Amino acid sequence: MLHSVAPSFDLKAFRVRKRESQEKFWSRFGVTQSSGSRFETGMLIPTPVAILVKLYVKGTLSDSDLLE
Repeated sequence: MLHSVAPSFDLKAFRVRKRESQEKFWSRFGVTQSSGSRFETGMLIPTPVAILVKLYVKGTLSDSDLLE
């Protein structure tokens, strides 16, 4: 069973500060634009995606880490 978590930070504000479209931002995590939009408005995020996003926001993972 795959668990989901609520985002603990404002994902939309972070993405907007990076000046990225939903498609560009969420694609690095293997997420579609439409799912990313739902995550930004409070839908629960699958745990593996939430972990990647959190590490990315903290600077632990870079774009090159996610594209390899």
